[in-house]
Amino acid sequence: MLHFGMNMPFILMTVYGSMMILIVLLLRALLKKRLPKFVFPILWCVILVRLLVPFSISSPLTLKTSADSLLSVSDRLLNTDIQNISLVEDTETVSQEAAIENMTIRTTPASYKGIAESSEAAVTTTNDTVSPSTASIVEDAEASESTAFLYDYAVGLSFPFTLRRHTLLFIYTAGLLLTAGILLYQKYRYSRKLKNSLLIEHNETVSTLLREMNMGHILVFTNDEIASPLTCGLLAPHIYLPTRMDFADRNLLRHILLHETMHIKRRDNWIKAVMLAALILNWFNPLVWIMSRCFTSDLETACDEAVLRTCADEEDRKNYAFNLLAMAITGSRSTLLYSAFSKTEVEKRIQSILSYKKASAFLLLAAVCFITCSTVTFATCAQAPFSPYLTSYCASSLSRWGVKVYTTRDLTLGNDAQKRAEDIVFDVLRTDTENDPLRMDEQIRAALSNAFHVEKSAFRTDFFLCLDDEALEKEYAEWNLTRDPEGFYHYKGEAVRIFIDEIGGVFQSRSEGSVDITVIRDRFGYISDVRTRREDMPVTQAP
Repeated sequence: MLHFGMNMPFILMTVYGSMMILIVLLLRALLKKRLPKFVFPILWCVILVRLLVPFSISSPLTLKTSADSLLSVSDRLLNTDIQNISLVEDTETVSQEAAIENMTIRTTPASYKGIAESSEAAVTTTNDTVSPSTASIVEDAEASESTAFLYDYAVGLSFPFTLRRHTLLFIYTAGLLLTAGILLYQKYRYSRKLKNSLLIEHNETVSTLLREMNMGHILVFTNDEIASPLTCGLLAPHIYLPTRMDFADRNLLRHILLHETMHIKRRDNWIKAVMLAALILNWFNPLVWIMSRCFTSDLETACDEAVLRTCADEEDRKNYAFNLLAMAITGSRSTLLYSAFSKTEVEKRIQSILSYKKASAFLLLAAVCFITCSTVTFATCAQAPFSPYLTSYCASSLSRWGVKVYTTRDLTLGNDAQKRAEDIVFDVLRTDTENDPLRMDEQIRAALSNAFHVEKSAFRTDFFLCLDDEALEKEYAEWNLTRDPEGFYHYKGEAVRIFIDEIGGVFQSRSEGSVDITVIRDRFGYISDVRTRREDMPVTQAP
């Protein structure tokens, strides 16, 4: 399933575009001599679309965005969305009130992924246990104070960030205006030069050659301020020839007009205008400037290849190469402002012309497949930030586990997607008898895949151990862990200083105590080991 949106932030457009530029530069260095010349201009055009159009296509090939990770991290740090808890009512065995009473919802439930072990890091909080409670924990005063503190802290951080953002926006705008001003000034200078051009009206050779090329509507001018032929203009492109040219040389005129009219047919000046817009918007990105130079060079070689396909024989191709050399401007470079002969790349172009061989059907097919695969990969490898949350926290008294489901990419799942997904989760929680989170994960993702018609990898599940106080204390008692009337844990009669049951979601710390305890659970959520640690002593397993 593909998801299309126009919500890609500019900064991500730039990042993804830069990655694509690096890839194409590498492919260009390795394959430029082996592929037809039209391949890389097409790939550059794909990158232009990425740099200028804020589209986002989500597919199974899509890379995960940083926003997905950030949202997941914030969910684990805060865990303040308890108000979204969904409780299931099993009409055959238990009432809704009983289900609520039997739920243990902790302020920091530990996410279970695979066969996890609890962390042995020391937890230094308060002298109170982060104890299990019912759904009323949402109204707990301490949670409200904690949320308020986090909110105030975030607001305090946002003020200097806002100042930095405004400063960066000012710098970006200034750079954009400066770049646009310089390029417009260059365009103005060339326009003034071309104003003094004279229209060629009575040159029968020029007129005949243009009619043979089906380009008789194109106007040709001469100008004594330019040193090389060029094509300029978007809506009404014109060809400008230097006055110093030998207009009596029909072969030279034919090759020059073939080259310039080919630029017009291929809309190269329009493509360069789009490249110019991308360059102005991404003035700060050196990769885009490198791309502009490679792009103009590739457009010229692609134009040469298109001209060579019209040449009658090898001798005609050699004459085209010599005429190209004769008209190239010494020391000049290709420009985005117009299409012109350039001597900077002329040696490479002549070598390419002299070694030109008409592409075989197999090579053309390979080039088309290469372009298609590259375009699809570039278009779908990245996506805009999105909210990965699909379900709220789902728990049932019939299972030891609570479940929360996320999406790994941006999806369009239709109406009531959250309710449909939660119904699927509850069905699995009701019918499961093994309490194996790995098996339940497979069942939930397979059912979601069938219901929403997407791949299973588009969903991710987090499991949270969900036990009531009585069941939890019973498990602890089997491992010689008891709790005194004040709520502090003891191990074999010794006061526990730090108590960690990460998967169980129980953390306790106090200043007094002689032993630190870490509870280890297996894949089914049952206690498999209790590790003890005393000051200046290594961690040991409970006998």
